[in-house]
Amino acid sequence: MPVFNESSIMISMANEADVAQFGIVKSLSILEQCFIERCQGTLESPPRLHAKLSDGQLVFTAGGSSKQHVSGFRVYTTFPEDRQMTIVYDSVSGHLYGIVEGSLLGAYRTASIGALSIKYMSNSDAKSLGIIGSGVQAFHQTLAALKVRNFSSIYAHSRNPDHLHSFASRLSNHTDVPIHELGSAGEVAAMSDVIITATRSSSPLFAPRHVRRGAHIVAVGPKSIGNSEIDPAVAELCTSLATDSPAQLENYEPPHIMAGKKIMDLSEIICGKHPGRISSEDVTMFLSVGLSGTEVILAKAILDQKMKL
Repeated sequence: MPVFNESSIMISMANEADVAQFGIVKSLSILEQCFIERCQGTLESPPRLHAKLSDGQLVFTAGGSSKQHVSGFRVYTTFPEDRQMTIVYDSVSGHLYGIVEGSLLGAYRTASIGALSIKYMSNSDAKSLGIIGSGVQAFHQTLAALKVRNFSSIYAHSRNPDHLHSFASRLSNHTDVPIHELGSAGEVAAMSDVIITATRSSSPLFAPRHVRRGAHIVAVGPKSIGNSEIDPAVAELCTSLATDSPAQLENYEPPHIMAGKKIMDLSEIICGKHPGRISSEDVTMFLSVGLSGTEVILAKAILDQKMKL
């Protein structure tokens, strides 16, 4: 329900139910447009900011669109309970446009970007989808991936068998694609044309020998030196490496496992400046680090939809 500030300017409010109603398909469309704006130079996306406090951190991802005259930030915490908010401003007037509460918006944003990497970097005839992890991000990454490729099978693994079974059961409510629960991450990699890693693992999930020719890897979880779910040797296999934010990748602390390497900007692949792959035999990888500003633009679209209902 909209509220009014002291200047009688209407402020729209949205929650996770509104985000879910907006849906992953619309989120994919909004994020694709964000990358086109990044190519055009109208997406504003500085690296995230950390405010270190005695009990944890406040983390801000700020930015927006100079084309749409939208700016704002998302804030999340490292406190035991994380209450996220995305704040949207009209950057011409400075008026507060609206607020989206909850973490689902961030999950949609990240999942949509991962799926866009699949759309533009994987083989168009990819049939098998592998997912390693069983949490919130793994779930939404899988749903988004199913919107951009016609997969005929899903292979899944989690270190916790109970979590894996619950994940597969929940996923089966959203797709008719067969889901196979496998006993190791290496098995998933060996069976999959597209591999999504979305874990909290501090050690590599699989070795280079497990990766099949032509695979595309979406790396979502930890990727810092000494704390990475991806083996750097797997990344070295890749003929194409891309990320959503090269500046953010170079801003990691501790350093990102691929810091200093030649890594393409996903926006330049989406805009056609560079190919996502040269050959169907190529192994490609997308390193998800978080493109700030995109959550603000997505939040604006969600608020706009709610205002129309």
